[in-house]
Amino acid sequence: MGGADNMTSLVKGPKEAYLVLAEKGRSLAGLMVRESSLKFFGQCFMAGCYIGFGAHLAVVISGAMPGITDENPGLKKLIFAYLFPVNLVLITLTGGVLYTGTAVATPAAFFERKASLLDVLRCLVLSWVGNLLGSLVFAGFILWCDLLDDRSQASFLSIAEKKTSARFDVTFARGIGCNWMVSMAVLLSGQAQDMFGKVVAIYLPISTFVMLGFEHTPANFYLLGMTVEAGDMSFLDVLLKNLLPTTLGNLVAGAVVVAGSYSYFFGNLGNTTTSEATEPFRRLQAQRSMGIESDVESPENQPGNDDPKRYTSRQSASSTCAPSISSRVSFVPEGEEGPDWDAIPVGKVTKVNPV
Repeated sequence: MGGADNMTSLVKGPKEAYLVLAEKGRSLAGLMVRESSLKFFGQCFMAGCYIGFGAHLAVVISGAMPGITDENPGLKKLIFAYLFPVNLVLITLTGGVLYTGTAVATPAAFFERKASLLDVLRCLVLSWVGNLLGSLVFAGFILWCDLLDDRSQASFLSIAEKKTSARFDVTFARGIGCNWMVSMAVLLSGQAQDMFGKVVAIYLPISTFVMLGFEHTPANFYLLGMTVEAGDMSFLDVLLKNLLPTTLGNLVAGAVVVAGSYSYFFGNLGNTTTSEATEPFRRLQAQRSMGIESDVESPENQPGNDDPKRYTSRQSASSTCAPSISSRVSFVPEGEEGPDWDAIPVGKVTKVNPV
């Protein structure tokens, strides 16, 4: 916050945050075209590993307090929900790519005509596979480190049995509830402009879905994958009874509930016009937040615009100034006298006869 004449907000408005989200989706789709699918896949793989860090931390700590949590399941959920969002903080602030975030960002880009349907599908498939492999590799790493004791293994098995015991439609609905909150975490973190604000924006929605018992596809990759690698459950059971309905539910929440509704509120689906002047800056901001090399020049690199503030002020001034003498051109029928420009007050518009 600066002086009275130089005040800036550390929080974007909801419309701007949504448009930045759509631009992130465009950047995700463009990453595979401009650079390579391997780089995109690598970001997804790393995100799967970070999911493992937070998930394993939450299971180990919440399961290591039997004297406190056995008679107080709410406390156990609270501890788990407090520790789990560490992974989303790591992923969001380092430019990682999760399937759940991709399921809201790329459809938003599609609705805003920034990405094709094929690009959206490619991003969804690669993020799903990358998150899965990253989670499974990290689970193997934990086993290699011999960090899965009997109590932790029992906690993983208990979680897996609960997650695979519900009906297909129930798990599907829980997937919708989960990515509704995850998508809001992505949107809110885009509104905040400082690290503390982003962490808070991530923690609140993520803790909410964890405590309520909704289903998160990347988290289940690790929570259920650890059970599979420990030999307590088959991958086919995990896939059919949880991962498949959760994946579909997460997609519906991201693409329809959040991206679709906010596109109607603030974007193309609601026929809302957006300022083209700020489009390059939103694109630049979205790409930098994801660690992607920008294909848009920074304002300070624009020819003749060494000062971004001066550049934007010039743009604003040019859009509000009175017409110059050279621009005062009127087309009137031959033989008729044109308007007296000197008699027209500044800021007024006089209707002239068309040709």
